[in-house]
Amino acid sequence: MKKCLLTLAVAVACFILAACAGVEYMGESLPALSSDTPVKFYLASELEKMPGVTVLGTAEYTARPSLTSKDIRATLQSAARREGANGIRIISMEKIPDGEARKDQINNTGAPQWNVSDNSDTSLSNMKNTINYSDVRDKEKTIYKTFVKAEFLSVPETVQNVEVRP
Repeated sequence: MKKCLLTLAVAVACFILAACAGVEYMGESLPALSSDTPVKFYLASELEKMPGVTVLGTAEYTARPSLTSKDIRATLQSAARREGANGIRIISMEKIPDGEARKDQINNTGAPQWNVSDNSDTSLSNMKNTINYSDVRDKEKTIYKTFVKAEFLSVPETVQNVEVRP
């Protein structure tokens, strides 16, 4: 039982480290924040009107093509918490070509019902999916990964909750 739990703990730790390894951070680190501490995103115009905001460093992250903007934000927030930052300002976001994919691959990214094995249980559904998504006019489309550059910030609690008006 202990051996099984140890193996599971190592697997979970490796998964967490792999998920967090994508953000490259250069700068000052403060003590890590707890996982329930909110990390807010700020615009440059908001920060100009907020006294006491400190830029701790710069982070760069290249997100896989299948990640949504919500996934990217969550990854950046998690990395900011690890570095002790409670604010993030996005400097730039770039779409970088990452190859090409067929229309059926794009339409079925993450779909649990898409099964590429051809056994007696799935052969009919595979044939149906292949017919539905085969389109000779648009064989392949470019897929993109997203490159994000951001600043991690230390925002004093006294100015965090102040509403900034343009």
